[in-house]
Amino acid sequence: MNTIFIIGQHRTGSTLLKNMLDAHSQIDMAFDEMNLFEPFRNNTLDKYLGKTKLTPAEFIEMLRKKKIYGTFWREFEKSGISNKELLNLLGRFELLDETKVLTAVLQLLKEKNNCKISGIKYPVHFRKVSYLLKDFPGSKIIFLTRNPKAIVASKINDPATKQRKGKSKLYGFLIHYFTLLYFCFEFNSSIKTYFQNKAHLYLVTYEDLVKNQQQTIQHICNFCGIEFEENMLKVSGKESSYNKNSSQALHNKSLQKYKEVLSPFDRKLIDFITLRNYKKILNEPHTHL
Repeated sequence: MNTIFIIGQHRTGSTLLKNMLDAHSQIDMAFDEMNLFEPFRNNTLDKYLGKTKLTPAEFIEMLRKKKIYGTFWREFEKSGISNKELLNLLGRFELLDETKVLTAVLQLLKEKNNCKISGIKYPVHFRKVSYLLKDFPGSKIIFLTRNPKAIVASKINDPATKQRKGKSKLYGFLIHYFTLLYFCFEFNSSIKTYFQNKAHLYLVTYEDLVKNQQQTIQHICNFCGIEFEENMLKVSGKESSYNKNSSQALHNKSLQKYKEVLSPFDRKLIDFITLRNYKKILNEPHTHL
């Protein structure tokens, strides 16, 4: 199966990269992430299928009732795949697992849009990259990362986090530093995962996508075995936590936006926790640059 997966930590520019790939005439990317194997969640697809093996009909009913965690499953109609089409493809199985479901979705995405390749951003938490390597051999897996200070600032600055922080000064303080620490340790874990599996992953940074956009996308196309198309550069990411005009072109200044959100103390704390791993990934050869 010709498949592209984008994995890595959240807040690294995955929507931008997904949209660039989706703009290619031979690629159809799922409209949002599927959130399998997410820590701290008990209602992801893999958790449901792991507890009790569902029949195809039972799975479709859960999908219809929006019980499965993840934007892709909760807003499944946006995929362009009908419940009936998915049920028909899964109907040959008595019981389901997550691989059978993902394979069916990827197949339908290709068929419905007459594409050579289908793909998903963040189909699984990055710690489960071994699952993709085992169950989707031959797939193209892009590992996406970013300056950890920018990752933390993006999360702290998003509307949901700002709303939670606004409840009280103490609560805001706790939320701020819990978010900062959690995303720092997630960054370190993601970099460790990359180096454990680097032989099977293609490294891209958000900074690549901004500063060397065309060159980066051309080499991703080479990695995926397709020809570069100019319209891949004419897309934007999702609504930014910095700028509500999502149609505005990317600017190099966006790389420094974290300085407006994080205090000098925050930046020093993030460096203290992540700088060793950040330098390590920066020194990793980027084959396309």
